[in-house]
Amino acid sequence: MASNEIDDDQKKGLFSKVTEPFHTVPCTRTAYLHGFASGLLSGVSTFLFTSNVRKASNLGVVTFALIMPGSFFYCRWKNFKKELEKQRSTPATIAPWRPDDESSDVTNEMKET
Repeated sequence: MASNEIDDDQKKGLFSKVTEPFHTVPCTRTAYLHGFASGLLSGVSTFLFTSNVRKASNLGVVTFALIMPGSFFYCRWKNFKKELEKQRSTPATIAPWRPDDESSDVTNEMKET
């Protein structure tokens, strides 16, 4: 059994190992896409206006570094709120208390007094 798990890990390529978090962690893919697109857009637009490659690339990397985690945490927060609303909307499954139940300790105490 353990040898099968080792064989599966060895069969995975480098690309599969690197891209695994994109498939397992929610919101990772969209956060990277938002970060990449915003960094590329800000870098290209800065280069078109200033013609300074260094300034444009620095701004693109900084934009990516700020937008990507912001997008990730916003998406995770949105999913958390959605799950919280789903939990609040489902009714609780608590069995109702019946005073005529003979096995209840409260009922036995009430009868003794």
